[in-house]
Amino acid sequence: MNSKSLLPILAGPTGSGKTSLVCNLSSDLFEVVSFDSRQVYKDLPIGTTLPTPNELNQMPHWNIGLVTADVSLDANMFALWAKEAILKIWEKGKIPILVCGTGFYLRAFLNGMYPVPTITPEIKFKAQNMDLVEAVEIIRKEDKLALQNIDVSDSYRIKRILEVILSGALWTEISKQTVGGFLSEYPNIETRGYWIDWQRPELYARINERARTLVSGGMIEETELVLKKYGENCPGLKSLGYNFALDYLNRKIDINSFIEGLAQSHRNYAKRQITWFRKDSVLSPVSWQEALNEFQNIEKI
Repeated sequence: MNSKSLLPILAGPTGSGKTSLVCNLSSDLFEVVSFDSRQVYKDLPIGTTLPTPNELNQMPHWNIGLVTADVSLDANMFALWAKEAILKIWEKGKIPILVCGTGFYLRAFLNGMYPVPTITPEIKFKAQNMDLVEAVEIIRKEDKLALQNIDVSDSYRIKRILEVILSGALWTEISKQTVGGFLSEYPNIETRGYWIDWQRPELYARINERARTLVSGGMIEETELVLKKYGENCPGLKSLGYNFALDYLNRKIDINSFIEGLAQSHRNYAKRQITWFRKDSVLSPVSWQEALNEFQNIEKI
């Protein structure tokens, strides 16, 4: 099989076991390109569940631990990193597996992005630091159709739309078509995508256990170090769950509330991820074992 003819994709909600699955595959054939908007932060390996050194020895990962917690990210940056990683993996004669937790970044990479105007640093700072309720109100006033099919609690997407509006454009206009996209540049590639579909009680039990492990594993100490270095408004600490670590450090909640809040936020995030994956025509729902079998079958080709 030509390594450049197939682009396998493994998606799954937080806690679904994506890392453990790829570590069961052959690193002689595969390398992972991560599509996780949080695992790019090198300062936050615990709370973002970066692959451990042992896991990285088992399976090389790209697009993780790239930037410090004071750096803001967007889908375009991810797309550039992902393309570079894929080309380098191909050069080795291996197959890149796109491992996805952030479905929006994956879709933007594969199918292209909206022609968003250049966002000045001043506008980005204003949008990112605005209260979410106020941001939603501005969008409703200026471009109310932009909120169709958008969860108003989705801070990333709301702030991204706000940046466009503050730049003088209408989101409903620029979002009518996409430009670019890896699949348009490499039209002969076959994508083969799966998402890990656990029964909800099993997934929630895994997430609850993960929350306890993150706290006992040093998430509080990790947050404290980043807080001292970059301040609580740094982009990295906007990642899922760190608001509870900050509340704990500021003595607003106790350790039990921290753990429960962390678990609840991950369960809520998993729901949103599952909704996204179900709507993605590239991805088919499978069990963890079925996904492993599918990728091991690729090894045999």
